[in-house]
Amino acid sequence: MSLPFNGKPFTFTQPDGTALWVRGWGDQHHAVFETLNGYTVVRDPASGYYQYATVDAQGDELVPTGALPRHGDPVSLGIPTGVRISPQSARATAREAQGLLRGRSRWEARRREAKEQLRQFSARGPGIALAPPQRETTGDFVGLCLLIQFPDVPGTIPREEVEAFCNRTGYSGFGNNGSVRDYFLEISGGRLRYTNLVAPYYTAQHPRAYYTDRKVAFGLRARELVKEALLYHHSHGMDFGDLTADSQQYVYATNVFYAGPRINAWREGLWPHSSSLQTPLALAAGKNAFDYQITDMSDALSLGTFCHENGHMICDFPDLYDYGNQSAGIGGFCLMCTGPNLDEKNPPHVSAYLKYKAGWSLALTRIGANLVASAKSTGNEFFIHRKNDTEYFLVENRQHQGRDMALPGTGLAVWHVDELGDNQDEQMTESHHYECSLVQADGRHDLENSASTFGDATDLFSQEVNSHLGTDTMPNTRWWDGSASGLDLSAIGPSGERMDFKGDL
Repeated sequence: MSLPFNGKPFTFTQPDGTALWVRGWGDQHHAVFETLNGYTVVRDPASGYYQYATVDAQGDELVPTGALPRHGDPVSLGIPTGVRISPQSARATAREAQGLLRGRSRWEARRREAKEQLRQFSARGPGIALAPPQRETTGDFVGLCLLIQFPDVPGTIPREEVEAFCNRTGYSGFGNNGSVRDYFLEISGGRLRYTNLVAPYYTAQHPRAYYTDRKVAFGLRARELVKEALLYHHSHGMDFGDLTADSQQYVYATNVFYAGPRINAWREGLWPHSSSLQTPLALAAGKNAFDYQITDMSDALSLGTFCHENGHMICDFPDLYDYGNQSAGIGGFCLMCTGPNLDEKNPPHVSAYLKYKAGWSLALTRIGANLVASAKSTGNEFFIHRKNDTEYFLVENRQHQGRDMALPGTGLAVWHVDELGDNQDEQMTESHHYECSLVQADGRHDLENSASTFGDATDLFSQEVNSHLGTDTMPNTRWWDGSASGLDLSAIGPSGERMDFKGDL
């Protein structure tokens, strides 16, 4: 799964059929797993078994010891708990894995193209009248949802239920707070109307074991399965004409649910992931399938991962967590970081930064001299102070209500944005820093230092935590090059649905 997991329990199946219970930290790019008593395990490529692990002399990779969990005593063998590769190696491993086989997703290509245009625009310097490139996600979008069962594993959740999960107003099945449509309609302030065309069940050509075969390179059988289903529906006359495609005729989103529980270990067989077909597959005139996400359906449906992946495919939202798991990104304060892990049935809003980029700001106030402001926690109301077209501060009010019930803390969220940054870079230097960072009110930088997974109650500004943020406070409002932004937020009131503060420059 591309959504990060932190201490999440998994059950892996060893080659002899025995179960191995582990906890995992990471995502589809890089992950580490431990037994429940804290010993790191790694899959031995020769035998296929997960074994206790050590790290090589260079700290570059985990090495299997030959000792199987429950069949060897790690203490007597001198195997330590919590073994990890070096942060540099973890970062490199994650970057190498991002492409997942030989393709890159179309949403990633759109983001790379937009960033390159932004770099070129920024390099022109002041005095240029042209507007910076942007892509707003507003209006009506239609994605595709494929349901797949196997000859030996039939689907147990009816198509009608999945259609309701995707599209029905007020959906509450499996404890979810609304449907996928409801989620995006709400967080966009009514500006994005996203629905899914849910196809009838397709029965795969082979039994499940064919697609979950761990000896086949990860992703190949998943692609094969997705293409099977698409070609079947195409040949049987399904109308794909309503699907929404980008300017290059790529369908924005293909969501795939397969029947039964997840039985594969990480990066094997049908382990949940997002990727793309090797080549676009024509479905209708101007409609080519390419990007997809695939996950097991088991016996329940949850909004969190589904909405996160569609944030990528529909909105071009980036992941705002660290693929190498060396930092915590912006924690639980955003759908595109670890927010869905706080509540899969009721995931939080995306950050003000992503809403602003998507064209979902319903009220945007420039912070100027002697501003007296009152920030509401509803209505996508934001406050902004810019250095230039790529670097700026955004302020919003976040409270324990609605989608944000599980937030780690409440108050004014102050976001420091550099659209040319990268949330893989937690160093907080002029040249290596996040694309979107949360200015944490307690000044501890726990998210960048990985001292916190989700963030905590002292990360947002309020009278109760920290009521003043300026050039020389801790934390501060300096630009990434160290120069003073002049932004000063003071007299921040108590945390609540309406928060008063003063802004000055």
